Amino acid sequence: MKRAAWIFTVLSVLLLADGLWMELSHYQPGDQNTFTGNPNLILSDGQVVLISGGFLLAATVVMWVLVLRREALARQERSRHASRSATKA
Repeated sequence: MKRAAWIFTVLSVLLLADGLWMELSHYQPGDQNTFTGNPNLILSDGQVVLISGGFLLAATVVMWVLVLRREALARQERSRHASRSATKA
């Protein structure tokens, strides 16, 4: 799961960088993107990529929280197991 968290971290950074570049360079290929199907709210490609990158970043943060929690529990279990074996000797 840690490997997947690293992959998603890299992907979210690349996606956010691409969206930021599109917004700062005013990249407009000529198509229109509606947000949630609302024809009154038209977004540029850069804005769509930034929103997608934000959702991916949120999922990545949740993934890292789970990875770190799992590692802390494993470390705690190892220390508990080591203390049990030390008292038996």
